[in-house]
This record gives sequence, structure tokens and C-alpha cells, in this order.
Amino acid sequence: MTVNEMFTVVNEPHWKVLVPLYFFLISVSAGSMMAASLSTVLGASAYRNFDRPAAFVGLVALVLAPVMLILELAQPARFWFMINPANFNVTSPMSWGGLFLVLYGIAVLLFARRYFGSGYPDGKAAGEAAAASEKAVSKNLAIVLFLLALVLSAYPGFELGVVKGKMLWRSELLPAYFIATTFLAGLGVMGLFARGAAPDTLRGLKNLMVVTILASLVFIVIRILLLGSAGLEGSIAIKALWQSPAFYLGELVVGLLAPLGLLISVDLKKNPASITIASVLVLVGVFFMRYALVFTGMAAVLP
Repeated sequence: MTVNEMFTVVNEPHWKVLVPLYFFLISVSAGSMMAASLSTVLGASAYRNFDRPAAFVGLVALVLAPVMLILELAQPARFWFMINPANFNVTSPMSWGGLFLVLYGIAVLLFARRYFGSGYPDGKAAGEAAAASEKAVSKNLAIVLFLLALVLSAYPGFELGVVKGKMLWRSELLPAYFIATTFLAGLGVMGLFARGAAPDTLRGLKNLMVVTILASLVFIVIRILLLGSAGLEGSIAIKALWQSPAFYLGELVVGLLAPLGLLISVDLKKNPASITIASVLVLVGVFFMRYALVFTGMAAVLP
């Protein structure tokens, strides 16, 4: 006699909003550092004035991000266990994430150190002190910081991808999409401080935002096409996406299409504030991308 047993598994999201908020703050920090690399690594001197606010925002966001994770875990000791090098496990994605977070934090502190304090004294000593400080933060450090920011921005895509049974997270494109939207968040931070910038700088920032938004939209289209070819599980993931207001309204409309339309249609010379509005919209969209991915990803499973 054969006995068939049927089990019903309820896949109910158990994470709170603190998890996507943690991902968002990490993206804001890493994106700010990636945006700062436009001048420090790539030599685009037109964006040098954004280094100071990028360093400040990147550092503040990095300090706040672990707070969100600690509150979610409800046990600070668990967070310390994750980032403690003595507990490093080469096969654990969480261990790698903790290692990258610590290394990135050290690099951000070294980069931002030159902006601490109230400034340099007046006179000749001011120029010498400023020059010495600028020299202390070498281009090699900026390159290392950029690479760590790049890895940290992609890491959530790898971390979510190893979770079994979550079709929406199992995509080779996910790390690349995290990188694109993280850089977009960094450009959004730059846009918030762009008031009074030179017209050429504003135009360059606008073009970068447009290209990154278009790249993000391409990633979304390709991801949906790949899910559509993945059978029943992929179809369920697509359905869950389009049933999520956080995706189609927050991420797609508010975060990508609205700022894209604004940047393309508005003349920055006549309405320079449009870059600020677009920056706010993309930052809102980056948050909802993380929110939709986390909660829709947990819900998009076979019934």
C-alpha cells in the first residue's frame, strides 16, 4: 500500500521594513562613494565639489545601516558575531558580507578624515595643511574605496541569490542591477547638493542619471523576460511583481520613469531645481526597489 502525504507550506514574510532599509542605507553609502570616484578615481574635476557631501552622506548612512540590522536581529551580539573576523567562515555569505562591511567602513573613515573638523587656519599655513591633507588621501586609497563600494553594492544580490526556493532572487542579473541602482542612488545624493553648480556639471550629472536609469530599465526588462522563460515558478514571480505597488509604482514609475521624463523634458538652464526633484525621486525609487525585492521575493513561491 502506498501512502501519499501532502504538506502545505505557508511562505509568510518574516522580515520587517528594517531589512530593506538596511539595504537602502548601504546603497546610499556605497553609491555616494562611487559617485565621489568620478573626481578622485576617474579624474573628472568638475565633480570635485561633491566629494565633501558624498563623504559625509556615505559615512552617516554607513553608521545608520548597522543600526537597522541590529534592531532587526534584536540581539546586538549576533551582529558583532557576523562582523568579528575571528568568526569568519569562508563558506558563509554572511561572513563575507561582514568582512566587506568592515573593510569598507575603514576605507570610508580614511577617505572622510580630511573633511573632519572646522577647517584649516588662515594664511600660508592653511594652504600647506590643505595640500598635505589632500596628498595624504592618495589615489590608491580612492581606488580601493571604489572597489570596496562596488563589491558592497553588488553583495546583496549574491546574498539573496543563495536563498533556496525564492525564484525572484535567483538571477545572475541581480548583482548588476544592485550596482546600477546603487550608483543611481549616489548620483541622487550628488543631485541634492547640485544647487549652484556650473551648467556643464549639471548637464553631465543629468546625462549620467539618464544613462543609469535607462540601464536599470533594461535590467528590469531582461529579468522579466528571463523569469517568463523559467516555467511556472517564473510566472508566479512575474505575477507577484506586478501585484506589488512597491515595484510598479514605487520603483518603476516614481523611481525610474518619472525622473527620466523630467530630466529629458526639462531645460536645466531654465529650471535647475529639476535635478533636485529628480534626485529625490530616484532615491525614493531605490528604496522601493529594495523593499519590493525583499517582500515580493519572499512571497513569490509555488503555492
